[in-house]
Amino acid sequence: MSLILGRVPRFLSVRLATVGHAKPTQKATSLVRLITQNAAASSRSTEAKDLPLAYTWLTRTPGQITPDDVLSSVSPIPESLSLNYVPVLLVTSAFAHWIDVSSNRFLEQLINSLYLSTPNRESSGPLHAIVAVVDKLPDLRARLEGLVDSKISSDSDGVSLLLVKAENLQGTIAVPRRVRSMEAAESSLVFTFQNDTSSKTLQRSTHEIGLRLANTIFINGNDTTLFGTRWTYTPSQQYTLEQSVNLSNCTVTSAVASVQNSFNLPLYPVGHRRRVISSMGNILRQLAKHLDSQSTEPMPASSELEKELPRYIEEHGIVDRRVSVWALIENAEKGFQLENNTNMQESLVKAIRAGGKLHRVMSGGGGWGKKQGLLSLDPETTFIETDNNQGLLGLDNIFADQETQNLSDTSTPPPAFFEMPQLDESMSSLSQTAGPGDYIQFFVSVESEHAPKPLRQDEGIRLNFGIVADSETIPSSSDGGEKDLGVVHQFFGALSEKAITYSQPVIGPEASNSLKSSAKFDIPGCHVELVVE
Repeated sequence: MSLILGRVPRFLSVRLATVGHAKPTQKATSLVRLITQNAAASSRSTEAKDLPLAYTWLTRTPGQITPDDVLSSVSPIPESLSLNYVPVLLVTSAFAHWIDVSSNRFLEQLINSLYLSTPNRESSGPLHAIVAVVDKLPDLRARLEGLVDSKISSDSDGVSLLLVKAENLQGTIAVPRRVRSMEAAESSLVFTFQNDTSSKTLQRSTHEIGLRLANTIFINGNDTTLFGTRWTYTPSQQYTLEQSVNLSNCTVTSAVASVQNSFNLPLYPVGHRRRVISSMGNILRQLAKHLDSQSTEPMPASSELEKELPRYIEEHGIVDRRVSVWALIENAEKGFQLENNTNMQESLVKAIRAGGKLHRVMSGGGGWGKKQGLLSLDPETTFIETDNNQGLLGLDNIFADQETQNLSDTSTPPPAFFEMPQLDESMSSLSQTAGPGDYIQFFVSVESEHAPKPLRQDEGIRLNFGIVADSETIPSSSDGGEKDLGVVHQFFGALSEKAITYSQPVIGPEASNSLKSSAKFDIPGCHVELVVE
């Protein structure tokens, strides 16, 4: 049988009437005061470390929202911070036309609103901003209000803004499409948070989240939209766009006091946890036939899935008989456990924090000869390759003169076919996704839990990244009726239809700060959330 694998309150509610602006209720007004105090406290603490500032506007009626609706609630950056901070702006596809500087003044108005309190603007030098288009934003409003309506969508449109220190930004200038090689990687945004340590001998523990951007080919003709901008103060007493540079990648690094993470991984285990007998690169060949950890009798890697998946499909009435499968790879005998008294989600999260990695099963099953029963796993675990770090530039170098930038217009042509590595060479150069002696547990994706869990009011900044939920299982946005707009202070995030990556320090009795685990998450409805202070 061949496997069929398918893809699968700091909160201020600003509900605006269709005509005119509705006045906030008394409850919302009290929340505004609370948010202002928290934001001010964060602003003061930012002077001592790199902790960013964040604001997010969320809506389920994007067609009714105007730039003025967002700009009217923008607060200027505090005067003491304005010269050092750069906005990183994420907009969903529904608002992509707002960032088209040739036909819309939203970006210009936003920059002038943010830097309204900047001292000596005439002589302070240029300002910068990073802008990108994402698929959706995570909507935490129901959780912040403590609502438990399962019909409330966790995906929304909107604008998410993160203010970070200028020296913490790096980017790679995009190669023009006309000279881009076929091997060019997809664009991505990467956010890195490094824990401060009291001892200089200890290595900083690092949390890194990577985000794939939205496909904008039918919006503006670009595969993805990620660009940097430079703004200068003009005699007309406002900031005006001086230069815009397309980027292929951008990294944001911040030093923080602490990082707390949480996960929502809508997966369900199928089959048993088994030991890997043989593999090569990202190809699984054989698994242990018996659950005894000492047994070495092998069976084809796809055997159990070929039995368990049809049974799962029948039991759950899956009409198109297509499911997505992931494999949890662990290198310890004691890891993920599924027992009567064990919470499956907690056990899975514990395994990932201890270094376990999730890989999508891309293909497998069937075949004959040496290919019989093989499973192919997605080997990607990060969007930043070591050899690509050399192309990262600071803001000043990104906006170098045009003559310097033209050097980036040349790209090494792809190798001739006879010079390309053969399959055996390519496989031997792959990192070992799962080696002999590792343990594997298969999972299928399930509908994400929509009943929101209330959030406690943390003093830090909340960042939430994830994958857009299956469009068939969530309520769609509606532009009918009342205009909907919510503002969440000290919150930043985005959802991708493709994938996110997350790298974290390994937690365990034998772990150290130097050990980290990286994994790619492309499970519909999954989320990785960080609270940084």
